[in-house]
Order: sequence, then C-alpha cells, then structure tokens
Amino acid sequence: MKPFLTPDLLFTRFSSKLTGMGTASVFGTLSLGMTLFISPASASPDYFDCAAGMTEAGISESSAITACANARYPENLGACVIDVSEFTGITAEEALSTCQRSRRPIEVAECTIDIHEAFPASPSSKVLENCGRSLIPSRYGTCVVEIVDATEVAVDTALEQCIRAGYFPWQIEPRL
Repeated sequence: MKPFLTPDLLFTRFSSKLTGMGTASVFGTLSLGMTLFISPASASPDYFDCAAGMTEAGISESSAITACANARYPENLGACVIDVSEFTGITAEEALSTCQRSRRPIEVAECTIDIHEAFPASPSSKVLENCGRSLIPSRYGTCVVEIVDATEVAVDTALEQCIRAGYFPWQIEPRL
C-alpha cells in the first residue's frame, strides 16, 4: 500500500533533488524566486462564482450545477460562458456546450472574442465551434485574424484553413 504523502514527506522526497539549488518548501518558493508548487488552498475551485455567473447569464440552475460540479476548474468554465455570451451575442447555452468540452475554456473565450471583435460580421457560432475544436485556441484565433488582415480571403476560408493548420511529419521528412 502506498503511504499518504504529507507536505513533510513530499519535502524530503523533493529536497534531495534540489541540492545545489538552495532550500525549498514544497508549498512555497525556491530561494531563487521560482515557484515550485501551488498551494492546494490557493488552487481551490470556485463553484460559487461558476454557478452564480452562469445562472445570471441565462443558464438553468440544473445545467449550471451539473456543469460546475463536473468541471475541473469551474471558475474557468464560468468565465468562458459569461465572456462568450456577453461579448459575442452567442447564447449562454451554446457557449456552455463548447466551453465545457474544452481543456482550455479561457483560451476558447479569448479566441472567440478576438475573432468576433476583428470581424463583427463573421458567423459567431462557427467561430465558437472552431475555437472549441482547436487544440491551441489562442494560436487559432491569431491565425484567423492575421490571415484575413494580411490577405483578401473571406473569414470563412480563414476559419477552415487555420483549423487544418499544423505540421505533418511526412511533409518534413519523406516517407520511405
């Protein structure tokens, strides 16, 4: 059976790896000023703000409770839903379905808002969907905005091309 690791046990395990770097506390900072670990108390999820913000945005209480309770970082989920619905005109329900599927809901919101602000006539639902599908939404948003600004391509074309972006190893090194 694996013993429960208290902060003291964690410190003794990690302190041997920190020799030559100065002393460190597991839940503090290194003497060099680098943060080693985040305190569990400071990383506690904020269910209240998530649920309250979503219900104010128009999400039903039962949907907000379920979404916030199932989220790893409920404050990020709540912020995504609220920001997308507030700044783009997309319904809170549609924002919730995309934001709760994403591993990076804050980036999804930023991506959607950035594209919407740059091109207000762009199809916001498609923008939200593609930002949610992207593995790196901030990069996707930058790609769409800069491609449209640099060329005379339509927003829809940039949305499609940027979601396909990436490198393929066989294009860098030929297949054998």
